[in-house]
Amino acid sequence: MDGMMRRAFVVAGLSALGGASARAQDFPTRPVRLVVPFSAGGNTDAIARVIGPKVSEALGQTIVVENRPSQSGVVGADAVARAAPDGYTILIHDTTFPVSPTLTRNLPHDIFRDFVPVGNVAGAPTTLVVRAGLLARTLAEVVALAKARPGAISYATGSVGGTAHLAALLFEETAEIKLNHVPYAGAGQAMNDLVGGHIDITFSALNAVRGLVEDGKVRAIATTAAERLPAMPSLPTFRESGLPAVVVSANWGLYAPAGTPAPVVAKLNAAFRAATSAPDMRAELERRGYVAISNTPEEHARILREEYEKWGAIIRRAGIAQG
Repeated sequence: MDGMMRRAFVVAGLSALGGASARAQDFPTRPVRLVVPFSAGGNTDAIARVIGPKVSEALGQTIVVENRPSQSGVVGADAVARAAPDGYTILIHDTTFPVSPTLTRNLPHDIFRDFVPVGNVAGAPTTLVVRAGLLARTLAEVVALAKARPGAISYATGSVGGTAHLAALLFEETAEIKLNHVPYAGAGQAMNDLVGGHIDITFSALNAVRGLVEDGKVRAIATTAAERLPAMPSLPTFRESGLPAVVVSANWGLYAPAGTPAPVVAKLNAAFRAATSAPDMRAELERRGYVAISNTPEEHARILREEYEKWGAIIRRAGIAQG
C-alpha cells in the first residue's frame, strides 16, 4: 500500500471515529424507547411508567414505554438485543433475565454477550401469602403442613423464573419440603385463584396484596426482605421466623444492545440515577412497595452475574433447568 492510500485509510478511520464520538456527544436527539418484556399492569411496567417522566426530564427527550410480552420476557429482550446499538432502544427487565439462560432451552440471545448493563433502578422483596382458609398462621405452621403432606400444598406463580417462582424454590430447598407448582400466565390470575381458595400459597410483592390482606381475603405469613417492611411492620421476615437463608429481592435493571457507545451508556445511567435519586421519586417507589436503586453499570454487571450463578444453581438442584 503506497503512502497516499495509507493516509486515505487513516483519514477515513479518524473521520468515522469522529462521527461516532459526535453522535454519542449529542445523544439523545429523539425519544428513547424503553421496552418492557411483559404485559401492562405488572411490576416491571409500573416501574417503567413511574420513573419514565423523571428520566425524560433528565435526558431532555421523551421516554416511550413499549410493552412486548411473550415467553417470560424472552421476546421483548430479544427485540432489544437485535436493535441498533445507539441508545435509543433499551430494555427494563426483572430477575427473570439472569435466570433465562438456565430455564430456557435455545435462548435466542446471550445475556452477557448481547447486552450492556446500564444500571439497576429498583428492587423489592416478596411476601409469602396463603389462602384465608389454610390452617396456618405462621411460617412454622406452613412448613409443618407441607411436611405432613408432601406435594399436596400448591403454590402459584405468574411466570416461570419470576421472583415468586425463585422464592418458592428457595423456600422448598431451605425448609426441606415439597410443594406442588401451578404456573399461571400472569400474577393477577394466580392471585384470583388464591382468593378463591383454589391455590394454597403464593409469593407476591406486598403492594399487590396489601388490600387483600387488610380485607382478610388472603393472609400474609412472612416477607423475604432482610428486615421488616415499613409498610407492614407487623409482618415478620423469613430470617426471624427460622429460615434465615430465605432472603429474596427482585431487581429491575436496564440493558442496552451490545456495542452501544460507552458515553451513551454513561448518559443513560446518569439520567436514570438522577431520577431514582430524587426524593419525590424514592418516596413514590417506596409507597408502591419498591426500593429505589442507584448504581453504576459495573455494579449492575456484577449483580447480574451473581444472580445468574445463585439462581441457576438453585434451579439446577430443583431439576427444572432447560438451558
